[in-house]
Amino acid sequence: MPASTASPLSGLDTSGIQAVLESENISVFFQPVVSVRSKSILGFEAFSRSLSESGPRLDAHDLFGQNWGAKTRLELCRLCRRKALEAFRPIFERHPQMLLFLNTDGGGLAAAHKNGHLEAVSQALRIPGKRIVVELERPWLNLPEVARFVLYYRERGMGLSVDLCGGMGLPVEELFALKPDFIKFDRPLFTDVQGQEFKRDMVQSLMRLSDKLGSVLIAKNVEAEDEALLLLQWGVNHQQGFYYTKDKDSTERDPIRAFQQKVEEINRRYRESAHACVADKRKRYEDYHKTLKKVAYKMADCREHEFAAACERIVSTEPTLVCASVLTDDGVQLTPLAFRRDLAVDSPLLGPERGRGTDHGIREDVLHLKSGFDKYVLPQHISPFAKVTVSAISARFYNAEGAPYILCLEFLVQ
Repeated sequence: MPASTASPLSGLDTSGIQAVLESENISVFFQPVVSVRSKSILGFEAFSRSLSESGPRLDAHDLFGQNWGAKTRLELCRLCRRKALEAFRPIFERHPQMLLFLNTDGGGLAAAHKNGHLEAVSQALRIPGKRIVVELERPWLNLPEVARFVLYYRERGMGLSVDLCGGMGLPVEELFALKPDFIKFDRPLFTDVQGQEFKRDMVQSLMRLSDKLGSVLIAKNVEAEDEALLLLQWGVNHQQGFYYTKDKDSTERDPIRAFQQKVEEINRRYRESAHACVADKRKRYEDYHKTLKKVAYKMADCREHEFAAACERIVSTEPTLVCASVLTDDGVQLTPLAFRRDLAVDSPLLGPERGRGTDHGIREDVLHLKSGFDKYVLPQHISPFAKVTVSAISARFYNAEGAPYILCLEFLVQ
């Protein structure tokens, strides 16, 4: 939704909030929730604003960020939900496949004598429950009245979205209890990532959690193209935010079509960059496998007692290699880890034997090779010894004596 130039008030007194409730002076703005991968719009989140008597804009923080009693919070929430449904009705008539993400203040539910108000309003406006997604914020997720509210409306076909807000932690216990259809995370997890690369790991952990719960993960408040592209690189396909709203210079008269054009454009741009990245990765791994094949041929000419010296020679002559070692066919390390000399590896984790004699029998690559695979590529990671990013590939080979062994190579990822 377009940003407002008016400054929100920092506070609102009791008489002010009562005036809002009596006048019902609530305006509703929508922000699209999109799927970039499928080039589609899932629906819209509704945001409420009001104008005070003196004129300044009151945004959602001014309306709901105060310490109102539960009864006031419930009245305000019901008013904003009704206004949002009324504003959504014309959109639904033209686009009946759209979802409405409807914010609900969990702090006011304690004042509700029974559930059913939202259901009555949606039925009066002829908006089916399956097109409504109730959205709750994390401070209220563990309240018993919230659990009852969610159960009641899920039984009537409505979905559930949990907004994690700006926090860096995760309410894991509440998420597993509620099993939301959607989970939203905010800008702190995908902005200012330079030097804070752990944010990518946090988002990808959240993606794994969402997959386990059967939830759709959505990045909210996306404001710029570079943020949208970064999230796509991280695997976050569902997004919402100011970036996906209609541009001021757009000549498209249908706002839905204008949003659609923005989604299609970012899809095209990401596709172009992703194709280039995939081509680079393919070329890199083709080179890795050529080196692996060449090294395996050299090791095949060696006897077991010559493996250690051969590994030292190989890492000194192959510029892409970081480390080389040989395991027995059962995964016991035969040779010390041989590193490139320019890395000056001297980690206390290595020990005096540099890993020789260690049993790697339950490591993923060894297990796969023992099951019949010819080679196995481990996930890209930072070497705990050399402290550089590597891609490790293991392969079976037979030496000059005809015995089976496992060759383990780590390649430098640049």
